[in-house]
Formats: sequence, structure tokens, C-alpha cells
Amino acid sequence: MKDTERADTDAGAGASAGASAELTARFAAEVDWTKVVDLYIPLPDGQYGPDLLERLWSPDLRTADEAQATLHFACCGDGSSVSPAAPEVLPFLVEAVRDPAVAVRVRTQILETLAVLARAGNDACSGPGPKLGGRQRAAPAAWPAAWDRAVDALLPLLADDVEGDEDVRAGVAAVLARATHRADDLIGRFLARFADEPHLSAAEQLVLAVGELAPHAVERREDAVVWLRQRTVDAGKGEEPDMDDDIDAWLAWMEQHGHDVRPAAVVALRRVLRPL
Repeated sequence: MKDTERADTDAGAGASAGASAELTARFAAEVDWTKVVDLYIPLPDGQYGPDLLERLWSPDLRTADEAQATLHFACCGDGSSVSPAAPEVLPFLVEAVRDPAVAVRVRTQILETLAVLARAGNDACSGPGPKLGGRQRAAPAAWPAAWDRAVDALLPLLADDVEGDEDVRAGVAAVLARATHRADDLIGRFLARFADEPHLSAAEQLVLAVGELAPHAVERREDAVVWLRQRTVDAGKGEEPDMDDDIDAWLAWMEQHGHDVRPAAVVALRRVLRPL
């Protein structure tokens, strides 16, 4: 089930959604809201407060989606920078992704923001300097540690078994693929998860993630290359049998997890073998 489709869930499910009192108290206590501002609107009009994070947990999809879009812009603007707001709200963005889907309806959108932030953080330099005729954008000093904690918190979601949440697992893999400083560890985790991943879309993203991380790996690079080469020629469990012709064969086929990820593996392998 897509996040947008959850807008049509029954009223009982929606009534149970929303941030807890304990969580809303943490929004106020743990975030330095003086740093969470609109990047283009002068203060005080561009100042945000704890209610912005509260709206992320709203049972109303439109409200949650608007809050997510506002947080995205406050954290990374057009996607090319990591603002001072990012380390402040990152723990709660991750907590929102970790919350059950019935409570947070924009998990996949949040993961897209995390992926953009991770890429901008990787691109950021330690200080200003020339870059394409402009100025390099430095990430806040608090960003690397906040990002590393976020990686640890997201790892369990690779095996998120909530029904219909293959999009979340795929999104988590895409985010973690940008944790290049932990390439060796993550490659091992992705390879192990691939064997147990029941959905093709998430399995394909795991393959692509291996391709993103392998150029940065030290110990696992060759393992990743060998594994990706195997995936380029592995048809998985093959073509789906006709259920009407042989129900037992169809049931056995359905129980297997062997995915045909050859197109994704070719893309990933090219990424590994081309120069950084």
C-alpha cells in the first residue's frame, strides 16, 4: 500500500494516529528551533516551531505532506546543501520513518528527504572554497555525528515486515547507499538481506545500493563485484507458472524469493567499474 493510498484507510485507524504527548514534549525540548527556519523568508516570519514536527504525525495526509515538504526545504533547500536545521530535526525524521505506517503516512517522502540530505552531506566540504565558480557549502559541524546515528537507527528497517512496506525498505536501502563511510559493513548487510527480501522492488534497490557503495569499500569491494556479476546472469526463480495448469508448481514458485534483478545488476556493476 502506498502512503498516498493510506488516506483512504478507515476512520478508526486514522483516529489512532498522531504524535504522543511524550514525543511532542521532546520536539520542544530537544530541538534548537532558532536553527529551524525558512531559508528564504526573513525572521520572524520564517521561524518554525515544534508544531511543524507535530504535523508530520497528523492523521490527515495533506497536513502531514505539507509538513514534510516544509521540513525538506528547511533542511536542504533546493537539495544542494545541509542547513543548520538538518541535525536538529534529523532524529525525529528518522523516528517518524520508524513509526508504524498507520501513525506516519509520509514515510517514503521522508526517506526521499533523507536521501537528498545524505547526498548533500557527502558533497559538502569542510569549509568554503571555489567550486564551479561559486562557493562550496559546508555542512554544519553537528551533521556527521547526527547522520551516523541516523544510519544506525535506520538499519533495522531493512527488514521492516509491516505488510505493504516494501517501498519503505527500498527507501531505506536508497538512503543507506549514501552512507559511503560505512560501505564495507553495509554491503554485507545488503547481501544478507537480499536473500530474504520477498519483493522485487526492494530487492532491486538493494542491488543498486551495493553498486553505489562498492566503489567506496575496502574489504568488500571484490565480493560486491563478484556478487553483482552473478546477479547479471541469474534469472531468479524464472517465469511464473500458470496457476490453472499446475497449482502446486505455482504455489512453490510463489514461496520462493529468487528475484530476476538482472537489469538493476547491470546498472550497479557499471557504477562499480567506472572511475569515481
